[in-house]
Amino acid sequence: MAKRRAIIGFKGIALSEVTQNDILGYKSAAAASLPFAGQMNRTPKEKSQDVYYDDDLYARIREVSGEDVEIRLGEVSLEQLEELGLGAFDETTGRFEGAFSPKPGTYSLRCVTGTVDKLPYYWNWRVFELDGIRFDNFATKGDSIAVCEIIITGVFKNPRMATLMPYVLMRLNAPGGDGVSDNEADCQKLLTDGETFPTV
Repeated sequence: MAKRRAIIGFKGIALSEVTQNDILGYKSAAAASLPFAGQMNRTPKEKSQDVYYDDDLYARIREVSGEDVEIRLGEVSLEQLEELGLGAFDETTGRFEGAFSPKPGTYSLRCVTGTVDKLPYYWNWRVFELDGIRFDNFATKGDSIAVCEIIITGVFKNPRMATLMPYVLMRLNAPGGDGVSDNEADCQKLLTDGETFPTV
């Protein structure tokens, strides 16, 4: 029987804008990191599955199309707020003019999930349709006042290109004698690089 590798939370999230998603092809741009993600919730049709920083869960490989996704961000840069359609940032003056009218968009959603045996999973869900952004509050430790977090919601969907799978998953191999995994560079590319299908 194959060993089940317990997942312990995740290590950040990245969004990559999808520039083509039709029956003829699929393209995504380089991914932009969202380093302050605190929680991601996926709600399949049959039940809810939460992934927290300190939860011990097992990897579940299953159909994801139609799942509602909610991502909570403790902090977002002003540049990323502009990219998400929440206003305009002027780099010259350092001013951010907020509008809070998120622009709909299609992204690929990537993340790394840590595991008990220190060999993480690298995920890339190829179609994440952003459908809303809102604010909420959470309390920090000690006597700190409540601070505001941003909540991004969307839906996982299948690519329109019939031969392209909805997501790709890689696991980091155990390090060799030099202390480096032989597929570490490929795993990082899955997390950061754009994709083009069909490949040339």
